[in-house]
Amino acid sequence: MDEANKEAMNVELAEIERLINSFKERFAAGTSDADSFMNITEIEMLWSELQNKTNNVYSDMMQKLMSEVDERELIRKKNESSR
Repeated sequence: MDEANKEAMNVELAEIERLINSFKERFAAGTSDADSFMNITEIEMLWSELQNKTNNVYSDMMQKLMSEVDERELIRKKNESSR
């Protein structure tokens, strides 16, 4: 993995960490006071938001990794074996 790829991966990991920390803070804020406690729907929405945002980061990361794969050798070997 070259330096640019490592940097991109670090940015993605930092974004995931930021999203998780934001989730934890919002969850703690919504569950720390009995007078303004989050209801189950709000908790589910918060959880769903975290899942969607992290899935987007994971999806982008996978797309980048897949696009960097050099398939030429694999294709050459498959062509040879199918003859």
